[in-house]
Amino acid sequence: MSPFLTSRRSTTRFANCIAPLLSLFVFPIRAMAQTTRADSPSTAPASSNPGGAIAIVVVVVALLVVIGVGVKLYDLKRKREDEVMSLQSRISDALLLDPSLAGLPITAFASGSLWRRSRVVIAVRGPVPTPELRAAVMRLVEREVSNRQLGARVEDRLVIDPLMDKHVA
Repeated sequence: MSPFLTSRRSTTRFANCIAPLLSLFVFPIRAMAQTTRADSPSTAPASSNPGGAIAIVVVVVALLVVIGVGVKLYDLKRKREDEVMSLQSRISDALLLDPSLAGLPITAFASGSLWRRSRVVIAVRGPVPTPELRAAVMRLVEREVSNRQLGARVEDRLVIDPLMDKHVA
């Protein structure tokens, strides 16, 4: 399952939890005590203490701030995931476009944290028939990373499999 689908599902779950609460802001409800006519005083006493109204306003503002922070964090996460996926696709495209490497089953997996200061890690995986091709793959990936993403780290997880040459031929 892709991280995009997972984040989409968690967002839907979050929205489903918040949706019923939003109706409280749109349609304020007044609760009034029901009494018999004989028990009720002829005039309603005026409330001189606005503490209840202030508490409601504070709670509403706090909820709006929490929702705003949550939306901002989600947006940052989505943007960071987009950057990481873009870098991964550029590296994969470069591997496919190189004629000497096009037939090799090599993949690049990019991962990064929500925070911009954290480094993106690109793990290059797959079998290659010779150490020379391994070095060529790593040079290509490092060149693409240096052109696109400063501070990214490339991990070499390639495996040299000399039997691949015999299967390809």
